[in-house]
Amino acid sequence: MLDFRFSSLLKAVLLLACLLAAFEYLSKADKLNEELAELKARAETARETADLRRKEWTEINEAKAKLEQMTTHMENLIRQRDILDTQERRLTGEIKYLAESMTAVVVKARTAATGTVIPELLLEGRTTLHNAKIFKINEDSISFLHEDGVANLHVKAEEIPIEFIKKYDLGSDSIIRRLKHLVSEMRKSSLEK
Repeated sequence: MLDFRFSSLLKAVLLLACLLAAFEYLSKADKLNEELAELKARAETARETADLRRKEWTEINEAKAKLEQMTTHMENLIRQRDILDTQERRLTGEIKYLAESMTAVVVKARTAATGTVIPELLLEGRTTLHNAKIFKINEDSISFLHEDGVANLHVKAEEIPIEFIKKYDLGSDSIIRRLKHLVSEMRKSSLEK
């Protein structure tokens, strides 16, 4: 009987050991399943993060490419601006020189005309001036000494014949005044820069 009890006891102990082992196995399996689920969640999060980083990296590369294009475009624009600035300075210098040269030519022509005698100067709406000697030429008028006295004729009053206006560059529409105005506008423009 002792054998029977011992074998029953042994069976009970073995059954208990098997149960404990099964419980421990199931417990470890549950822990491993939890860890596996956690690892899967982490892996999914890592994959999503990697996808986001890849997308961000692509956007950064696209932005970098656009920035490089814009930089190249800006460099081209700066080169063109520098060329235009150089051309503008050259043209400005040429216009100033032209204005000074034209002024000198007109002043010389006006000065050379002083003392010129015109035997008969026909004036519209006035009497003819005989032996009219050019006494003085201004931007808007010509003064004559003639047989009957002095005549000061003005462009605004349309007293001066057109050929004198053109020849001596007189009046508000004269080339010299337009060039002076142009030079003045160029100075203003360069000061505004």
